[in-house]
Amino acid sequence: VYFRLIVFRKSGSEYVFQSAADYASNGTGTPVLKQGKLLTRSGTIRVVGYSFNTTADLGTIPASYTYNSSTVSIPDMTKDFMTFDSGDITNVNSLSHNLLPVSFSQKLCKLTITISPTGFPSNTITNCTGVYVKQGGNSTSWKIGPSTNVVAANTNNTAAFSPNTTLNTTIRMVPFAGARTITVHFNTLTISGRTVPNNTEITSTQSVQLKEGKNYTMKIQFKKAIGINVPASNINLTQNGCTENDKTILSKLRWAEGNLNSQSNYNLTWASSTTDYGYYYIWKNVYVSSGYTGYGAVNPCTRLDESKYGSGWRTPTRSEFISLSRCSNKQLVKYNGIQGMWFMNSSTGLFLPAAGWRDGDKGSGTTATAYTDGTGSYYWSSDLNGNSAYGLYILKNDVFVDANGNRKSGVSVRCVHNL
Repeated sequence: VYFRLIVFRKSGSEYVFQSAADYASNGTGTPVLKQGKLLTRSGTIRVVGYSFNTTADLGTIPASYTYNSSTVSIPDMTKDFMTFDSGDITNVNSLSHNLLPVSFSQKLCKLTITISPTGFPSNTITNCTGVYVKQGGNSTSWKIGPSTNVVAANTNNTAAFSPNTTLNTTIRMVPFAGARTITVHFNTLTISGRTVPNNTEITSTQSVQLKEGKNYTMKIQFKKAIGINVPASNINLTQNGCTENDKTILSKLRWAEGNLNSQSNYNLTWASSTTDYGYYYIWKNVYVSSGYTGYGAVNPCTRLDESKYGSGWRTPTRSEFISLSRCSNKQLVKYNGIQGMWFMNSSTGLFLPAAGWRDGDKGSGTTATAYTDGTGSYYWSSDLNGNSAYGLYILKNDVFVDANGNRKSGVSVRCVHNL
């Protein structure tokens, strides 16, 4: 701690500059008189001080200070700034030796910003740049005077910082005159490989008055939304003819994280892992235990448990599957030990396991009867082709939309939702 003490002599109701001294040895040793002179007669004085973390920030002492008018500049918010006010001290002169206890008080406040990603595969952050608090102050000043003087308001944004992979960052801010919300701006941020939209701004849910000398914490929680969505800029599996229009279509969809795996009529669920095969369904119906009766009766995705997944889920359309099939590298690969195919992006995209299917008229079931070796799979679309149905056909190192799906066969279902 390095500080400057400024002595004012009381003359009537006014305070007149007397002297100033710096303590430049981290608060120890003898003060160095920098300006003014010692008292030559007894009187009442008032000592005002301020402190920074470095001597350079104390600044050059002017020829004189004017009480409650001269200011000290706080050039940035990276350092502590503290002040001291002795109040009136009577009967002081240069021949007496008075011990003056000096205790400084913080005039800025501190805000700890905690980034808390939850529900992501690894909950790690990268590329976290250009973070700042809007209207939090980037520099300011303080009027040299009584302890009641506050740091001058500054409504500029705080200096930007880049936490990168750090989940906690503490910054100094100008205290607020009243209660208001706090908005944190992120230029860029990637969570577990998923890019948050550039220039995202998060505003606190409550208003708060930041007071001098206090510490505050703002927890920003990025919670992974249910389902899988890949922004157009992240769709990079284009080996099968993926177009910009395909990317636009797919970027507006959110895919279920697992294949449908429920035998209920209502409140259906999907598999807990994207690699689980799930169950097999006749076209457009819930799980039918008695073979293939009732195909086309209901879109099973509309009966997903809304308390877990929300509403609005449906079976993908033929045209959506066409776009999906093109945005693939057409390669069967193993992911977590299960063979399947990636779509849109090979790390943050959609993985469909090669779950096989129940061929012929075998209807619904919990196990496949065809391509049980992990080399093929079929996923229902919502569209008909005469007496057949369209579906996404994965077969070895190929994928396309097939027009001849037998509606009585048991086939995988991966639900989708519009953004």
